[in-house]
Amino acid sequence: MAMIVLSWHASAGQKMVKTGNYVVGGYPITTEQVPFQVSVRWRWLHEFHFGRGHVCGGSLLSQRVVCSAAHCYAINQSNPLRYRSSELYVVVAGSTFIEISDSTTQEFLVQELSGHWGYNHSTLVNDIALLFLNGFINWRFTIIRPIRLPKTPPQPGTFCAIGGWGKVGKLTMMHQGIVPIWHNRHCSVIYKNLPASQMCAGYLTGGTDACQGDSGSPLHCAGELAGIVSWGIGCGNPGFPGVYTNVSSYIEWIRSHNSTFNYSYYARMRHLQNIANNWNYNLFLLMAGVIIASKS
Repeated sequence: MAMIVLSWHASAGQKMVKTGNYVVGGYPITTEQVPFQVSVRWRWLHEFHFGRGHVCGGSLLSQRVVCSAAHCYAINQSNPLRYRSSELYVVVAGSTFIEISDSTTQEFLVQELSGHWGYNHSTLVNDIALLFLNGFINWRFTIIRPIRLPKTPPQPGTFCAIGGWGKVGKLTMMHQGIVPIWHNRHCSVIYKNLPASQMCAGYLTGGTDACQGDSGSPLHCAGELAGIVSWGIGCGNPGFPGVYTNVSSYIEWIRSHNSTFNYSYYARMRHLQNIANNWNYNLFLLMAGVIIASKS
């Protein structure tokens, strides 16, 4: 988990990306209530045991495109900026519980990962990435649906929802919290010179917030993807709202990268269950399992 000590108004806290334990002050929901929300996982851990390896959240924009946060996939402190290989990840849609796969669960490899090349490790500006799936989401189940992109940012005072996963007994279930949008001028008093491409949401008294493990998850307002969980000072701390990527600032970037993806080239790529039969990769998984077992 990356941390940066701040020298301005927030100097008493630590700036943390929201990448391990999840929405605070929220309540359990089912995936039917947020059909666009997905879990991005480390491929080798997920295929070793379903439910392991959750890295970040994401939002379905179409049958093949997921929107998430750049810091989930960037190699920290690399100069120049580099992103990890798309082959390391798998996207899971249609699961209320992280550990449970049922008839509506769909799993895909990530064919291409396109993180914003203007992403900054220190300020977390341009914290946005697109993940292109290796197949098409099946719309046959209404439990999985895309979310609309916004035309404008939400107005200050608007109540919006944040999603992630949290513990219910021994299982990790999808959770949601409701938070108000802040005016950027007010948020800049706390987080000095917050750019228009970022925005704040939360209560001055704290209590409800996204947390580590929720990075990349949606901040959604009236059925639109208003923001992407990015960073904050702790989780639900009084006086420190969560900071989100303002999606309305990146509409043209999203459209441009979507149009440059070569869909025809990948048209014959198969679903995860078929590709996972590659014997080399299965051998790797077997060896990884032996190593894990020997250390436990």
